[in-house]
Amino acid sequence: MAIKDFSILFEKINSSSTKKDIGLVSGFNAYSQYIENVCKTQKGELVSDINLGSDYFSYIFDGQANTGLLENNMAAYISSAIPSLTNVKVNLQYSSDKVFQFLIYFSTSDGILKQSNVSTFIEVEL
Repeated sequence: MAIKDFSILFEKINSSSTKKDIGLVSGFNAYSQYIENVCKTQKGELVSDINLGSDYFSYIFDGQANTGLLENNMAAYISSAIPSLTNVKVNLQYSSDKVFQFLIYFSTSDGILKQSNVSTFIEVEL
């Protein structure tokens, strides 16, 4: 079975491989990927957009483990990076010295369709 894939020039090609190099995500699923990018990018890491990302490293090394502050700041980072999201709430489900696991709730509207209390699970490896 041939699978649609994209070349490096974003031209559609047929491929017999089951793996895709590039996948196109649209609609509400794109928000989950963008939230994941915000959570996994250290603030200031991208030269093209130094404001994109989160500052979670400051919470790892502060020694106080203030999860409420981390959750509020992560919600603020996501809200500022993706202005079309509203009611962003972040819950830290699990944390260790190797991983943070967040459950993130948000609402969004594209002008016609509105979704409330959408959730996505994000795992950030440290």
